[in-house]
Amino acid sequence: MPASPIRTASSAAETWLFRGLVALIALAPLPLGSNRPLPAALLSLFAGLLLIGWALLAMFRPSASGGVIRRLRGPFLLFAAVTLWIAAQSAPLPFASWGDPLWAEASAALAQDITPRISIDPSATRAALSNLLAYGAVFWLALQLGRAPERAAQARRAIIAIGSFYAVYGLFAYFGGAHWVFGQLLATHPDALISTFVNRNSFATFAGLALLAAVSVFLERIRHILALARPARQKAALVIETMVFQSGWMTAAMLTIALALFLTASRGGIVATLVALAGLTMLQLRSSAGAANRRGPIALLILIVVGIALVIGGGNFIDRIERQGLSLDNDLRSTIFATTIEAIGTTPWTGTGAGTYEQAIEAYRLNDPDIFKLWEKAHNSYLENALELGLPAALALNLAILWLAAICFRGVRERRRDRAYPALGVAATLLVGLHALVDFSLQIPAVAVLYAFMMGLAIAQSAPSRKRRAATAEQGAGEASGAERG
Repeated sequence: MPASPIRTASSAAETWLFRGLVALIALAPLPLGSNRPLPAALLSLFAGLLLIGWALLAMFRPSASGGVIRRLRGPFLLFAAVTLWIAAQSAPLPFASWGDPLWAEASAALAQDITPRISIDPSATRAALSNLLAYGAVFWLALQLGRAPERAAQARRAIIAIGSFYAVYGLFAYFGGAHWVFGQLLATHPDALISTFVNRNSFATFAGLALLAAVSVFLERIRHILALARPARQKAALVIETMVFQSGWMTAAMLTIALALFLTASRGGIVATLVALAGLTMLQLRSSAGAANRRGPIALLILIVVGIALVIGGGNFIDRIERQGLSLDNDLRSTIFATTIEAIGTTPWTGTGAGTYEQAIEAYRLNDPDIFKLWEKAHNSYLENALELGLPAALALNLAILWLAAICFRGVRERRRDRAYPALGVAATLLVGLHALVDFSLQIPAVAVLYAFMMGLAIAQSAPSRKRRAATAEQGAGEASGAERG
């Protein structure tokens, strides 16, 4: 039967919302990873407009994802509690004793009444809240718009294309200079590839997430070869043929992104990506009998691709490891960690306000010989969140993210087919979670929205196959097929 005009219009509207969401992900890295007030505000505005568009559409087309939403009740409540707490941090308080002691000191110094707040910089806290809500909006939109397998496949290809674009730009900028494209607008680094981002570590996380998506597609494309009852030598030949002739663009994307990743020379970013790649391979290939025997050859092939990129562009990374190792003992980070932990002890429950780390930490740098150098970040997202939000809210935020990863992990175990997406969600969380121990990449808006986008897709595709087919039957009606087949 032909699709009704209402359903056709609704499907077209969803398609445009999806395109707008992909455009947001694609444009977010351009202005220094949106790690400046104006691009961050524009990103939040764009995400908010897309969310409003989806809400208007949902008024006329009820969602069919009730099962998935019920599984998200716990993470949603935790996330909502954190956002409400951040709003409370920037709100005026009725009693001075409830606010940060800094407000009382300021009131005494200026000899006038100043309304106390928990946050020492309410404007910075409101900006941080805006960013967090934008990440939540991107996750929600990806969850709702990515339930159809065809659209999820398009989204994954878009992630690979976006990652490849910024990797290629980074290579141009690193080897030949790219000021002819953006002038002096973007930062440059003489010893590391940073693409359009602020520093090497931020782009390393971004590239690592894109590389995970590319490897995820690669594993899907060769899984039928691994199931053949043929000698290992013939299987290897078929896999190589697929990599070179049938999936040449995917192999090129993996090599390009991996090369750019190694040229960042980011120790934490590269190590976290390699660990996440190992996790992705193990999860995505766990299936029927014989799956364990498949992991070895596939891991070898992935290592070959990564090894080629390491040989070509890993010189700076190896040199940095030789000079500094993987330890933080001789790094400024160890001093920052110790100072931040001390600061957390002074305000463990309420925090100093989201987005206020740079201002709050200055009072604790009494013995720092380089006092004129600002500490903008803690280089550990867990410690920074604990100082800004307080321990309870920071724990709730981390638990919400961990809960999402657990839902994806459950999806890997429950699904018989197409477990690539939930496996990708677990691997992406592993990557950002490990790197957050030694850096702040997830606090860069472009990285955060890409991760939120990937997690939304992963959760949308994490339900058991039968439940997912029932949930997407209505949504898929009238939409053109062009799905990416394994």
